[in-house]
Amino acid sequence: MKIVFVRHSEPDYSMLDQAVNPDAYAGFGRDLAPLTENGRMLAEKAAQDARLAQVQVVISSSITRALETATYIVRHQDKLLLVEPFFHEWRPDLDGLNYTAATVEKAYQLFWENKGQLPADSPVRYETAAQVRERFLKALEKYRHYDSVAIVCHGMLIRQFFDQEKIQYCELIEVEV
Repeated sequence: MKIVFVRHSEPDYSMLDQAVNPDAYAGFGRDLAPLTENGRMLAEKAAQDARLAQVQVVISSSITRALETATYIVRHQDKLLLVEPFFHEWRPDLDGLNYTAATVEKAYQLFWENKGQLPADSPVRYETAAQVRERFLKALEKYRHYDSVAIVCHGMLIRQFFDQEKIQYCELIEVEV
């Protein structure tokens, strides 16, 4: 299967940060953020990429920044949009504790220091690289009848299939899976 991965566009967390109770939007609450104005422009530009014309369907993570990015693609390319909840972002908090931003940053640092593995003595429990890849591949099975798909998702997930340290907002990466 040919996959055109599209990293979501630039999110705008300012509304969540300015909420009456910003702590209520820790953890998965951060995933409610829409795109910035620049993010919408990036998504509009990416939607015109010729590589997207060849895909049969656009499959998006259910997280707002990916869904909003995908809407630009399906509108411009006139494609069907499917939403896949298991194409979500890497989970820095497997215990559901809604870690603080500092703890999430520590989990991210540990993830990279340990090459995607979780040491037994880790102070935080995060999703390993192998778990991200396994989650994605299991969810991908239901789309195997397509020859070519666009998947709008997240950098950490894309990195499990494409060895590149930094993936830009709205960057398109083609892979065979």
